[in-house]
This record gives sequence, structure tokens and C-alpha cells, in this order.
Amino acid sequence: MDRVSINLLPKEVLEKWKSEQQLAFMLLGVVVMVILLISVYGFNFVRIIQEQTDLEIIKAENSRVQVEIAKIGDFEKVRSLVEQRQNLINTITSKKYSWSRLLNNISLIVPNEIWLTRLEVEEEGKLSFSGKALAGTKTSGIGHKPVAKWLVHMSELSDIGDVWLTASKKGAADIGSEVGPSLSTTAPLDQSSIVEFESRAVIKSLGANASSPAPGGKI
Repeated sequence: MDRVSINLLPKEVLEKWKSEQQLAFMLLGVVVMVILLISVYGFNFVRIIQEQTDLEIIKAENSRVQVEIAKIGDFEKVRSLVEQRQNLINTITSKKYSWSRLLNNISLIVPNEIWLTRLEVEEEGKLSFSGKALAGTKTSGIGHKPVAKWLVHMSELSDIGDVWLTASKKGAADIGSEVGPSLSTTAPLDQSSIVEFESRAVIKSLGANASSPAPGGKI
């Protein structure tokens, strides 16, 4: 037998009840949404706090690393400076020329009839000499042979090249102003004529980058 459901409530009451029921469901939905939003906000807030904490840790570590990098940078600068100075010292040492040895070698090969009045060093190891030589007696002297001997002796030095004579002039000896040659010469100075000469040469081992005196420097 079929059951029949009869609603005895008035229509207005029934509609009001349904409206209140819908409103309750809506309020419940709003409450659930608010709870969800609060939960999401709380989760994000905690996450942000954690991220900020991690960021502070990273900043502190970065500061420590920067300090270490600065120390390493200072060390590298000091090491680079030391290396530059060492290279400079090595360069200067390797290119330093022994002028004392050169002067000693020249003093050993100067002929007895020759005495030098000037020795000048120019750029790239160019040498310039001025000197005088005994040319024998005024009537029958040996002429320019001592100067020629000087040029030959200079050209025999291993580190000297391009030896040439730029000027040679014979004249009477001025006893009062002459320093004089070696005492081993056979011609008395008051009976001799002299030759004033100038010559040039080049030091082979010296170049544009060698450690030579400033242009025009006299030794």
C-alpha cells in the first residue's frame, strides 16, 4: 500500500523555513571559507617567517664569505706586487752592464802613446772617445800610427763593434796643458807633436732596453 506524505504547514511557513535553511548553508560556507583563508594566511605567514630566517642566515654567511674573499684579494694584491718587484729586479739584474769591466778592458788595451781625455756613452751603448797621441818628433814622426793602433786594439775587444775614426788632427804638443801618455814612450814630450783624435764604437750587448747611462752620460 503506497504511503502518501501530506505537508500540513502553510506554504508561507514552508518557504520561510527553506530560506532560513539556505541562509544557514550560506553562512556555513562563508565560515568554512574564512577558516580556509585564515589557514592559508597562517601557513604563508609561518613560511615567510621561515624564509626570512633562512635569508638572514644566508646574509650572514655571505658577509663571512665576502670577508674571506677580501682577505684573499689582499693576499693576491700583495703577491702580485711582490711578483712585479721580483720581475723588475730580475730584469734589471739580467740587463745590468758591467761598466767597471769595460773600463778595465779599455785601460789594458790603450797604447802607450795614447791618452784619453773623454769617454761618453750615448743611447743603445754607443761610445764616443776623445784623446791625444804622441806622433813622434816634429820633423820625422810616426804620424797617426798610434791612433790606428788604438782602433785595432778596440776592435779586438769581444763586446765592442763598429769601431771607426771620426776625426784625427796633428799638431804641436802643448806641454803645459797635457796630462801625457805612459812614461814608457821613447820620444820626449817637448820634442813631439801630438794627434788629437775622436773615435766611436758600439757595445754589442747593449740595446734599446739595456741598462745604460742616460744619453750623453760621461764615465
